Amino acid sequence: MAGLGWSSGPALAGAPETASASVPGAAQIARGHALAERSCAACHGIGGNAVGPQFPKLAGQGASYLERELDHFRSAHAGAQPLRRSPIMNPIAQGLSAQDRADLAAYYASQTLRPALAGNAAELPLGASIWRGGIRNREVPACAACHGADGHGIPPLYPSLAGQWQGYLLSQLRAFRDGTRDDKGPMRDIASRMSESQIRAVADFAAGLH
Repeated sequence: MAGLGWSSGPALAGAPETASASVPGAAQIARGHALAERSCAACHGIGGNAVGPQFPKLAGQGASYLERELDHFRSAHAGAQPLRRSPIMNPIAQGLSAQDRADLAAYYASQTLRPALAGNAAELPLGASIWRGGIRNREVPACAACHGADGHGIPPLYPSLAGQWQGYLLSQLRAFRDGTRDDKGPMRDIASRMSESQIRAVADFAAGLH
């Protein structure tokens, strides 16, 4: 399930076929666990703490956000392009039913994140400034406005970024900036106004939030 980690703002291209409407029970989490072992653990780890920074950590992420991103990796109908493109994730997501997606999301949401660490102390002041106050002269809003002061997101629309791999956050911000990822939300426009050094600093700061 590679590539679920960074987005901001509600998607405008439709919601998943179904969403988990109530607190998941043990049976649903168990079904999600079995699906994760079969389809997801090689990249994301059985407990959602991904094996390396090329894959996002899913543990503790909001279930509704995970469902939505799985839906974005699917084609709406034959011949249509999915909203998010990935040679790994597109075929996996296409083979999951709505119930499968709900079960996987419930399972990973129930797991405990092992947070990453900020790697470059010199970048932290700039990253903290952008996270908390944005970049006024570039019309970049504060990351905290959508993702929370502590980085834990604002369910169900805005994902948690706290403790995510710095390398994964960096890759997704670059993808938004370069236009290779566009979830029809505000992140493509926001990232396009950020310099490389600003992107690196805020990704590092988010990785260090717990």
